[in-house]
Amino acid sequence: MKKFISINLNQSESRETIREQWKERSRWVVFGLITFFLVFVNGETWWIGRGYSKLIERKEVEIKEVKIQISALRKEGKNLSKEDIMSLADLENNRILWARNMQLIGEMTPEDMAITSMKYKKDKIIIGGVAVVYEDRKDFDIVHEYISKLKRNKLLGENFSKIKFNQGSLKKIREQSVVEFEIEAALRVSVKIKGNIS
Repeated sequence: MKKFISINLNQSESRETIREQWKERSRWVVFGLITFFLVFVNGETWWIGRGYSKLIERKEVEIKEVKIQISALRKEGKNLSKEDIMSLADLENNRILWARNMQLIGEMTPEDMAITSMKYKKDKIIIGGVAVVYEDRKDFDIVHEYISKLKRNKLLGENFSKIKFNQGSLKKIREQSVVEFEIEAALRVSVKIKGNIS
């Protein structure tokens, strides 16, 4: 009778082989993370550099415009002192673009809210409005969310130091509950209003 040696070709890999495979996978994971981190850091550095480049370009354009204005005034025969140039620069820096600010406030106003008035009073803008009240939400939630939205806007933040809820009251109009409210937006101290409104 012949004896045969049976070899199981489907036997699992040895522990040593498995350990090596795990080590190899770990190396690739670490390599991938380092590569991702380097790409992210380079991207972030590029983005910051791009921002600075845009800022420099904008300042260069402003300098050119001031130089053009100075040349135009010189051609008219007006002698400019350093004080004249500095006051011109202050006027440009402290100017508030009211139309742009009003447009931003309007764009951020939700559909279930309406701005009814805007008043300028003692370096503050008083914004009046009405908003719909929903049964599943607190009465003034929509107003507080709107204020938070205004505060987060960087362009508004350049001109307004503080935006806060002033007062509010509940009313019923044609069986619909609404809240009348007032928001107070304080202008930044550095912003000089008189003579600079455009």
